[in-house]
Amino acid sequence: RTVEAATADRERIVEAATAERERIVEAATAERERTVEAATIEREHTQTLLASTVEAATAERERVVEATTVERERTVEAATADRERIVEAATAERERIVEAATAERERTVE
Repeated sequence: RTVEAATADRERIVEAATAERERIVEAATAERERTVEAATIEREHTQTLLASTVEAATAERERVVEATTVERERTVEAATADRERIVEAATAERERIVEAATAERERTVE
């Protein structure tokens, strides 16, 4: 009877230990799955943020390029207009000088 009781105790202990081990394995597996899921969500979030940042940086670069191009065109137009005004002024001044010299020469000839 003592052997039977000891055998029964041992079987109960083995069953309890086996059940505890299975519970621990199940809990660890569930925890690992939660960790993997959380890491996947975090990775997707990070990728979304990165894509958004790249998109914003690209848009900003395009805006800067456009603004720079517009400013350069304005500068070229202004410089061209300035040059035309200078050429017109110089031409008018030359014509005045030629007219004055011609008039002076005519007065001298008379």
